[in-house]
Amino acid sequence: MEPQEIMRAYKEKIEGCLREFFEQKKKALEHWSSREACEILEEYTLRGGKRIRAILMVLGYQLYGGSGDEIFRASSSLELIQSYLLIHDDIMDESDLRRGKKTVHKIYEDIHLKKGFGGRPHRFGENMGIILGDLANAYAMEILASSNFPSERKVKAIEKLNEIIEYTGYGQIIDIYSGMVQEFGEDDLLLLHKYKTARYTIEGPLVLGAILAGASPEGLENYAIPVGIAFQLQDDILGLFGSEEKLGKPVTSDLAEGKKTLLIIKALEKASEKERKVIESALGNPAVTLEQLERVREIVRKTGSLDYSRKLAEKLVSEGKRALNALNVKNQEAKDFLLWLADYMIKRSY
Repeated sequence: MEPQEIMRAYKEKIEGCLREFFEQKKKALEHWSSREACEILEEYTLRGGKRIRAILMVLGYQLYGGSGDEIFRASSSLELIQSYLLIHDDIMDESDLRRGKKTVHKIYEDIHLKKGFGGRPHRFGENMGIILGDLANAYAMEILASSNFPSERKVKAIEKLNEIIEYTGYGQIIDIYSGMVQEFGEDDLLLLHKYKTARYTIEGPLVLGAILAGASPEGLENYAIPVGIAFQLQDDILGLFGSEEKLGKPVTSDLAEGKKTLLIIKALEKASEKERKVIESALGNPAVTLEQLERVREIVRKTGSLDYSRKLAEKLVSEGKRALNALNVKNQEAKDFLLWLADYMIKRSY
């Protein structure tokens, strides 16, 4: 199959596993509020997304000779980890939208208002969002622990999954501090991307799959880390230059959140004093306008910051592909997919 066909086919299988899990889970819940929570979590998890992490877990399994469909059920755990982290991320970022629809805490805020509960709707929404994120994490562990693989492999996989979540947390800490401290440069940012994106989105899923195949995938990180960082650099480019339709959130979001991307860091280094003031007035401003966004975009282009980010992403992808070609793996089709994916990461438009 062609890579895009593989992505579509695997996405369907993974989503089928998630639907089956949620149906079974809802039947077992005894209270209406628990079922309501499960339904909200199901809708949030299945409302969109490329399922790239789960697909990569399947590919990591196949890369080292694994076969059969049980890996699809096991890999669906990563989509619940994604929901867990995104729900909490939405609260921290005070985001109203995720994939074009209301975030979990906003859904619960609306429930509070419609039912006329006492207290603060905002606080109720955030509290319930935190709980649903925690439930998603528990569901993910349940899926992985109950999958039909040898116990010693599952123990190693759960240890790896906890390590992934741990380093994602360290990345999130760096991310939050990045908006508070003045001295936050390229090296800090690349470490953030390594922890929060490369290990979580690329390296972790591939290694999880390899572990369930019974392999010790030495050297796989030499592909996964640079490609994962490139993925995030492209994500940041799309965050500043993309459209709301494709992003599923306002185009001003990254600026409003004060997100210090490589685009912003390099632009501030190269900008004139007047241009720096334009960027600084928009960065972290919750009321940033589309006009301010356009001015920042122009400065990022003019200073060469956009070209710098693109060239670095291309260099990292080339580095990752060389590392993958040097690995001795058992499945050429899976390897070819990963080579294609490396290029796709920096060519995608959403």
